[in-house]
Amino acid sequence: MGERVGIIGKRIGKRRGLAILLGGGLLIVCSRIVRRQLKALQARQATLCLSISSSSLSLSPPLPGKPKIAVDSIFVRRLTQILKICIPSFRSKETFQIFLQTWLLYSRTQLSDRIAFLEGKLGQAVVSKDWVEFTSSLLRFSQTAIPAAVVNSALKFLQTIISLSFQKRLTEYLHQYYLSDRVYYAAAVLGSLSNPDQRITEDVAKFSTSISDLYSNTFKPILDIVLFTRSLARTIGYKGQLLLYGYFVLCSIFLRTVSPPLALMATQEASLSGNFRNAHQRIVSHAEEIAYNDPPGGEIERMILNNHLYRMMQHSQLSAAQRFLQQVADGYLVKYTASVVGLCVFAAPFYFNSKNEGLLSTGEYIRAIRLMMNTSKAIGQLILLYKRVTSLAASTSRVSELLESVKCLRAGQDQKTSIARQKSNFMESNKNQLMPSLPKIILSDRIAFRNVSIYTPDNILLIQGLNFEVVPGGSVIIMGPNGSGKSSVFRLLAELWPLHDGIIERPPRKDMFYLSQRPYVVQGTLRDQVLYPSMRTWISNFQSNSDRAKAHLNMDSGDDARIIESLRSTELEYLLGRGNGLDQYQNWEETLSGGEKQRLAISRLLYHNPKFALLDECTSAVSADGEEKLYNELHKSGITLLSIAHRPAVKKFHLMAVHIDGDQSKAGWWIETLNANGNVVS
Repeated sequence: MGERVGIIGKRIGKRRGLAILLGGGLLIVCSRIVRRQLKALQARQATLCLSISSSSLSLSPPLPGKPKIAVDSIFVRRLTQILKICIPSFRSKETFQIFLQTWLLYSRTQLSDRIAFLEGKLGQAVVSKDWVEFTSSLLRFSQTAIPAAVVNSALKFLQTIISLSFQKRLTEYLHQYYLSDRVYYAAAVLGSLSNPDQRITEDVAKFSTSISDLYSNTFKPILDIVLFTRSLARTIGYKGQLLLYGYFVLCSIFLRTVSPPLALMATQEASLSGNFRNAHQRIVSHAEEIAYNDPPGGEIERMILNNHLYRMMQHSQLSAAQRFLQQVADGYLVKYTASVVGLCVFAAPFYFNSKNEGLLSTGEYIRAIRLMMNTSKAIGQLILLYKRVTSLAASTSRVSELLESVKCLRAGQDQKTSIARQKSNFMESNKNQLMPSLPKIILSDRIAFRNVSIYTPDNILLIQGLNFEVVPGGSVIIMGPNGSGKSSVFRLLAELWPLHDGIIERPPRKDMFYLSQRPYVVQGTLRDQVLYPSMRTWISNFQSNSDRAKAHLNMDSGDDARIIESLRSTELEYLLGRGNGLDQYQNWEETLSGGEKQRLAISRLLYHNPKFALLDECTSAVSADGEEKLYNELHKSGITLLSIAHRPAVKKFHLMAVHIDGDQSKAGWWIETLNANGNVVS
C-alpha cells in the first residue's frame, strides 16, 4: 500500500514539474505575443503623432542628446525640484498636511488589523455558538467601524486638500515667472513655448493630483506589508511569506517587460489634445476672416478640426488597447493568481503537517486569511505602482520643462536672443580695438535712435543705421508700406526685440504710453477700461494679501470727472447711457465695434496724459474725419506723438516724417521735415 502511495506521489511530482515547465513556456510565448502586439500599436501611434512639432512635445530649448521621458535619474531630479516649490519649508502648511496624512494612513492600517482581529472573533463565536462573545465582538466591531469610516473619508479629503495646495504653489510660482520680464510675449509671439495655457492650467493640476495620490498609494501598502507581515509571522512564520514575496518579484519583472510606454503615451495625448483645442481657439480668434470666405471656409475648418479630432481619438483608442493588454496581465497575475498563491502558502502547513498540534483556531484562521489577503493586496498595489509613477513622469516632464523654459526666458537666455548676445560678447572682448560702441538703451528726456540697425529675432535685417529723434513737443510720424518694418521700431523701443547695434534713448516707462491697432479691453467696468493699467476696482477681487498690497501701491483713485471728459473727447459719452454709467460691466470685446474700441483706447491715453505716446495705427478703424478729430484732441493735450499711420491727413499733427520702405539695397529709410500743414519743408 505504501509503495503505491509512493508511486502515485512520484507521478504527481513529475506531472507538477511538467506543468511548471509548460506554464513557464506558455508564459514566455504569451509575453512575446503581447510585446509584438504592443509594438504594432505603438508604431501606429507614432504615425499619428508625426504632425506634432517637436516643441509640442517638449518646451525645453533644443539641446543635443535630450533624454526621453522615463522614470530615471532625470525624473527624480525634476520631481525633487518641483517638490521644493510645492513644499517650500519644513514649517509650511503642506508639511503639516503630509504629516497629518501619514498619521491617518498609519491609523487606517491599525484599524484594518483591528477589524481583521474582530472578524476572527466573530467567526469563532459563530462556530462555537457563543452568542455572548458574538454580541460583544459585534458591538466592538461596530465601534471600530466609526473611526475607520472617519479616517477613510478624512484621507480622501486631505488628499484633495494637498493636491489643491500643491497646485496653488506651483501655479503662483509659474505666474511669477510667466508674467515677469515679458515672458508671456516670448511665449505668444516669438513661439518659444507651445501651449503654455494648457500646461499651466491642466498639466499642473494633473501633476498635483498624481503626486498627492502617489504618496498615499505608496506609504500605505508599505506600512500594510510591514505590520501585516509581523502579525502573520505569529501564525505561519516568515518562510511561507517569503514564497509569496518571491512570486510577486517574478510578477513585477514580467509585467515590466510587457508594459507599454505610459509616460510617452500620456505626453502624446496631452499634445494632441492641446493641438485640438488650439484649432478651436484659432476659429474664435479669426471668426470674421473665416466667415467672409464661407462657403467654403466653414467646410475647410470643419475638416481641419475633424482631422485633429480623429488623430486624438485614434491615439486614445490605441492607448486603451495597450492598457487593456496590460490590465489583463495585471489582473490575472497580481489579483487572482496572487490570491491562489497566498491561499496555497497559508494552507500548506495544514496539509503537510503530520501532527494536529499547532493548528489554528477558527478565529485565528479567519484573521490570518484576512491579513494574508490584505498583504497580497498591498504587494499588488506596490507592483502596479509603476503605472502611477510613469503617468507622474509624463506630467512631471511637462511641468518641469515649462519651469525650465520660463526661467530661461526670464534670465534672457532664450535662443531667440542668443545671436544678439553673442555679438555683444564679441564686441566686449574687442572693446580696446577700433570697434563700434556697444548697443545700449539709456534713459533720457527724449526718444532717439542713433545708428540703430533693426533685426528680427531670427536675425533678418529690416532697417540699417536708423537715425532720428523725438523731442518734447516735436511729434514724429513713421510711414511706409505694409511689411516694411515700421512696427519693429516700437518693438525695439519697448525692448521686445533685442538691440544688435546702435544706441536708443528713451524716457522712463511711466512717461510713455503705447496704443496698438488692436486695442486691449480688460474684464471690468467702463471705468476700468479708462483706468487700465492702473488698479482700482480689481483690488477687492484679489485673494492674495500680497497682491492687494501691490495693487494699493499702483491704485488710481479714479477721478470720474476726468474719465467722463476723456470719453467726451473721443465722442464716447453715449456709452454712459447704455447701463449703470461708469460702473456698468459688459463683455466689451463683443459689445464695442473696432472703431469704438480704438476710441476707448484714445480715451485711456488722454486720461493718463503721458509725456510721449506711441501710436501704432491706433485709429485705422476710425473714419478719416474721426481720425483727425482724435489727433486734434491729442495735439491739444500736449502729448508728444510717435505715430505709425498711413493717411496723409494726420501728417499735419507732426513735425517730421520718417519713411521706411524696407529696401535692403539702401538704408531702407529717409526723413522729411514737415510744416504745420503737413507739407514737406523744402
